[in-house]
Amino acid sequence: MSGALKGFDRAQCVRFTADARVGTVGAVAQDQIDDAVAEAERRRSISDRDLSALVQHFGAVVRPMCQEWALTVERWLPGGAGTPPLVVRRADGSAAVLKIAEPGALDGAVRVMRADDGIAYAGVLAWKADRGALLLEQLGHVLSAEAFTLSSQGQVLVPLLREAWRVPLTCGRPFQSKALDLLAILADLGPRYGSHHRDVLAVATDYAEQLAASETAEVVCHGDPHAGNVLRRGGGWALIDPDGFIGERAYDQGVVVRDASREIAAAEALQPGSARPMLLEGCRRLAEATNVDPERMWRWGFVERVTTGLYLGWYGHARESATFLETATLLANSQCAGSLGI
Repeated sequence: MSGALKGFDRAQCVRFTADARVGTVGAVAQDQIDDAVAEAERRRSISDRDLSALVQHFGAVVRPMCQEWALTVERWLPGGAGTPPLVVRRADGSAAVLKIAEPGALDGAVRVMRADDGIAYAGVLAWKADRGALLLEQLGHVLSAEAFTLSSQGQVLVPLLREAWRVPLTCGRPFQSKALDLLAILADLGPRYGSHHRDVLAVATDYAEQLAASETAEVVCHGDPHAGNVLRRGGGWALIDPDGFIGERAYDQGVVVRDASREIAAAEALQPGSARPMLLEGCRRLAEATNVDPERMWRWGFVERVTTGLYLGWYGHARESATFLETATLLANSQCAGSLGI
């Protein structure tokens, strides 16, 4: 679920020194690594989740890995809730992205990306499992910077997900009910971060219980395919940061629907009551393109919208949390727990 946070960009804070302008590599690397460690510490300080072990590991590993792989750090990247990814320059002059996580945390993602072999996912350049250090090809801007509507984002995400779902099931995390995981989040974080949205929590809980009763193992899901996890690759696009668990295609599609918050708010502001029909139509179109049940996709998307809002509150992002929970309120009505008619 933590992957649900990856599309929330923060203000980028990149400091270039005078030495950088004249090419003094050592000074640049030192300053930028220090900046990245400081940003990791800032993220730890605003989160209710205990990120101390992750931040300590990041601080201990990032510089030695840069030395081992002959990397020069240029800047850290915004977005996400843990430690920041780093844009780096390799010894041959090519650019890449370095991610550091606690050992074990990225094992599944690397397994999925290697199995995909650079088709739907970013390519893996190097991997140090015992350090949790991952070097990836550098990609371009995020899809959300170019495609602003659910329809336009779906045109990119549908073919990408079709390719991503080709990864063999043997490469995914063994099937465990995702709906039960989301129910646990609703029960744990709901009272703490959703106390003003009790009706929405009730609808999400009902949906999750329905999904858990009939969940199936179909594909290796990306797990968080929002428009901030899709980056430009030349004339095409590539996914990043897979969760890599075995689950339903409708779940991944539900996440695509989950991230239409801005569009929902705009539709409702223009014509009250129009947000729900607009999103239902989006579900119909996406479901037809991937041959999934649109009602099931709607339910996954709604539960993900609510649990993402709760997670954002847990990580200290109160404004973003409110956006997800308020748009869930706009979508919820007396018919939510019954047939949607789609």
